[in-house]
This record gives sequence, structure tokens and C-alpha cells, in this order.
Amino acid sequence: MKFKSERDILVEALSAASRVVATRLVGASSGILLSLSGNQLTVTGTDLDITVRTTVDVIGLEDGSSVVPARLVVDAVRSLEAGAVTVSGGDENVEVSLGRAKFSLRTFSVMDFPKLPPVTGALTPVAALDLIQGINQVVRAAANDDARPLLTGVLFTTDNDALRLIATDSYRLAVRDVPGVHGIGGSHDLLVPARALQELQRAASNLAADAEIGVTLTDAEICFVVGTTSIASRLIDGNYPSVLQLIPVSYPNQLRIAKDTLLTSLKRAKLLARDSTSSVRLTMKEKSVEIRTQSHDAGDVEDNVDADYNGEEMTIAFNPNFLIDGIEAVPGDEVMLEMSDSVRPAMVHGIEDIRFRYLLMPVRVQ
Repeated sequence: MKFKSERDILVEALSAASRVVATRLVGASSGILLSLSGNQLTVTGTDLDITVRTTVDVIGLEDGSSVVPARLVVDAVRSLEAGAVTVSGGDENVEVSLGRAKFSLRTFSVMDFPKLPPVTGALTPVAALDLIQGINQVVRAAANDDARPLLTGVLFTTDNDALRLIATDSYRLAVRDVPGVHGIGGSHDLLVPARALQELQRAASNLAADAEIGVTLTDAEICFVVGTTSIASRLIDGNYPSVLQLIPVSYPNQLRIAKDTLLTSLKRAKLLARDSTSSVRLTMKEKSVEIRTQSHDAGDVEDNVDADYNGEEMTIAFNPNFLIDGIEAVPGDEVMLEMSDSVRPAMVHGIEDIRFRYLLMPVRVQ
């Protein structure tokens, strides 16, 4: 195998594949498969649950395949100067060179690389913009604790003939309705790993506004095709908890505030929230909200910003990271924070666009 490729193009393809390769894997499974046919290089990485394949145009000099160490080859190519990188693979080594710099990397046996099925089945076209925006809003609420595997996924379900995305880590709940997307899973619910969706976000980051993503399903796997990249993932098996019943019908207390103003104040208060037990307190009054964080070690910070508040004067505390996550995901220039009291979940959503809803548990404070 031998080819030439622009460094930045090659780094991008290698990075996409390497991100899904698990550090716990050893041997060929810890590597990236490079397969050259003509002027087409296919780069494949997998952790046996999620597989990323990217095809890029190169100057092909000799067809063949090699399995290279995932992290090492990315770092090696990235360290080279900009220009055309030459990659030449043999039975035991791959040489990566540009100018006077040359890496010789040990390879793994291609025969030992996991046998991965090709992408098959008809692709259902989905509007990329609507789907990616929805995923971006909810995926942040998925758990990253493998001890609770069901909560590490995003639920794809159907409501009123529209796609509904749901994610929760038991401290917060994100729900986004995507009216423009139909046909994913049909009448069946799908539980897609958040990690796979994060890779989908990266792959789709430069798509045009009118672009489409292809989706195909088997009984146990979902595959997204974005241009020349495919992201295949095993579905999470299990029944997702019935979380929508946690959302109250109405709230007696409502705070309406400029989104950027609130975010700026919260990020300022977050500077003193140094550990996972720290919280930010919001004291709501008729025309303002006081935002405060206290730290026994670092001190305290207090801010007062204008807002429209309807309800009883009250103080409620939140994990600042979780609250900022929810507010950043709200579309528009203003956000609404609705509360029942200081101990029951609060709701964050937009003013005009309420397709996205973010339910957040308060933090108990002394």
C-alpha cells in the first residue's frame, strides 16, 4: 500500500476513526484499518460497538491494506508540516513521511482486524439540519456512566408523526421534537448510544443547510451516512424509563430573561463553583434575579440582572454546569425558567420555539 495525501485531509479522516477506538482493546482491534483501492482511501476505526468509516480521495500509488496504531498514527501525521504526506505500508511497518521527517510505525495483522459488515439496506434520507440541531440539544443530558447503560443513550421515538429525542442522566431531562424528520425506526423506539451521535455531530458539522443524512437499520444496529463517512452503532437493548410523566402540566412561577445576559452571569458565578457539590443560587424578584455562588475556600460572587418574573419571591439552586447546558441549548434570544418551588424540577425552554424542553432537578442547599 502506498499513497499521498494532504496532511490536513488525512488527519481529519484518521482522527474520526481513532476517536471510537477503545483504549481497553489490544492488538489489531486497537488500530485503524487503512484500505487503498485506486485513488480511494478508506479509513476504519471501531470499538466493536461503534464503527466509523471515512473515504477520502488520495493519490494512489499501490493498492493494499494496513492496520496502524490508532492514536500514534494520528499524532505522527499531525506533527508533520503542511503538505503532501506519503504513506507506505509493508508487512510489518508503515512509513509516514513528509520532507526530511519520517515515521516508521509497527503495524498489526490485517487478518486480525475485526470483520465488520458493510453498510447494507436502503437509506432513508433525513434532513440533516433538523436532526443535528435536535441531537445537539439533547445529547448533553445523556449519562456517561456505563453502570447505567440505558441512560447513556438517546431515545428515538415518535410523537404525532414527528421524531422525538429524549435523554436523561436522572438529574436532568432533555426532550426535543423534530417535526421535519420522519421514518427513523417507524413505530419502533430506538435507543442510540450518545457517543455515536456525538460522532455524527462532528461528521455533519460542515454540511450545507439543505443536506441530507442517510439512515439504515437492522434489528440490532443503526447506521448514519454523511457524505463519504458512515457511523454504524449497535443499539442499546432495553426499555427506556417512562420519563415524560415527570414533566408537570404547569408551573406557578415563571422567569423570563435575556439568554445572553443570564449565561454571562451564570458563567461568572461558576468561577467559584469549584467542585461537583457547588451550586448557583437564583433569587427571583418581580423585576430582577439575584445570582450568587458561595465557596468556603474561594469566597463568593453575587450578581443582579434585570428580568421579568411572575410568581412568589423564591430562591432555588442548581448545578451551574447543568443549568448552563440547558440554557445554551435553547433557541432564540430569551429563555423561560419555570418553577413550582425550590425542591421540585424546574423547566427551561424558549419563548416562541418550545420544541426543546429541559427539565432540571434543583440542588438542596442549607
